[in-house]
Amino acid sequence: MTLVRWMILFSLTISVSGCFISAKPLFAPEDAELPLADGTVLAAYPLDEHGHRNDEAPTRFVAEQKQHSYVFTPDGDAPFRAMFDDIGDGNFVAAELGIESDVGPQYALVRQVGESWFAYLATCSSFEKLIKGQKTFADFHISKSGSQCSFKSYDDVKSALMFLASQSKPTTEFVIAKE
Repeated sequence: MTLVRWMILFSLTISVSGCFISAKPLFAPEDAELPLADGTVLAAYPLDEHGHRNDEAPTRFVAEQKQHSYVFTPDGDAPFRAMFDDIGDGNFVAAELGIESDVGPQYALVRQVGESWFAYLATCSSFEKLIKGQKTFADFHISKSGSQCSFKSYDDVKSALMFLASQSKPTTEFVIAKE
């Protein structure tokens, strides 16, 4: 399974198992935001464990608006659909929809800083290590199902994502590609 492949605003294609999921979308498409113009081309740069760009070439994504969501088409990979909810201060909860698996939507936090967008992603096991000694899965009402952190409440997934962003570095930086 992929971890909110997109953004993932988009994300690159991070192929790891275990992520933040729910059985159904935790926010309605009609509540979603469209922060990118239709046809925007993004360059996605993978970041190292310190939040710095590594030596890998960026992956390009084209964002097409479809109803209340985007279809992202990464160079050399299958398109995927995602929607975003603005939760303030430049932060967006991103939900990847329509993925080819039985786990439901996958979530990440995307933070806009100037002209860059930073994606915060975690595997369930890395999140468990991050919260150890500070919080528990019960604090976020997480049900662990195999390698998945499963949520039933939008407030809980937002809380977990904000905690993740406050305690870790982003995994991917997205910038609007200058043609």
